[in-house]
Amino acid sequence: MMPRSVLIPVDLLPNSERVVARTALLPLTENARVTLLHVVPKLRPRQTRQRIESDARKALDTLGAKLARALPKSTRIKTVVTAGIPAAEIARQAKSVKAELVVMGRVGRRALREFFIGSTAERVIRQARLPVLLVRLPSRKPYQRPLFALDADETALEVLSFGLQMIPVPRAPLPLVHAYDPPIQGFVYPSLTPEQSREHRRHYRQQAIHRIAKLLSTARLSGAVPGLDEVRWRSDVRYGSPRSVIPQAVARRRADLLVLGTHGRSGVAHALLGTVAGDVLREVPCDVLVVPPRQDAEAPSR
Repeated sequence: MMPRSVLIPVDLLPNSERVVARTALLPLTENARVTLLHVVPKLRPRQTRQRIESDARKALDTLGAKLARALPKSTRIKTVVTAGIPAAEIARQAKSVKAELVVMGRVGRRALREFFIGSTAERVIRQARLPVLLVRLPSRKPYQRPLFALDADETALEVLSFGLQMIPVPRAPLPLVHAYDPPIQGFVYPSLTPEQSREHRRHYRQQAIHRIAKLLSTARLSGAVPGLDEVRWRSDVRYGSPRSVIPQAVARRRADLLVLGTHGRSGVAHALLGTVAGDVLREVPCDVLVVPPRQDAEAPSR
């Protein structure tokens, strides 16, 4: 189940080093393939672009040599320099090398324009339809404080399956956060007493706890998630929107990795409304592994 082919888009900024260092710490399968990619903007004079591409190849060769020293000798490393729109080229290369994971950098919050059109990382998540590991923190050791943000939906098993691959064994009990939002919470209905409102929230909290427990139990019994039998979970079920509950949980636990799913969305609706995963990416300071549903699964937008 460990990744066999990994694509690393490199922007040649200083944080590229930490992206490469994180990849060296990932549990890759034997004979894994790692592709370092740099995308040069196309809108340049051809002669200038050729010089830039030459510079990029030298930089990728240096990063590749450093990565080769840190990975098992059976790992095959390839470097690719191409020109075009970054997100589109990353998605195209991911398909070409049959990547199972994309590892790329993400540095803090960006300009207002990017808030509306989505960052390169978010566009890669939507276009590549692959798990994407977004690296923000310095990469000195394997992840020690992961946090799984789980919904009781069709993405949950993918989040568990791929997320567990990133966590070395033996594993301490893993924290899991789930946000629930009762449908009438926040509305004013004069006929409801405060106790009835509290009971309404308690009812939905119990339902949420039951859904998560049932999901984990069913996954264990079916064997759908390799290694799940060996994991103990600490579930944290909280009232509120995932956009606030998840960042708060990351802060409480000082998580170094957040694992969550996304259904993705494209077009103008996404540009204006955003996604839970996209909004969380802008808020949390840790690395984030975003896991989409399987490509053969139809899922509603989120």
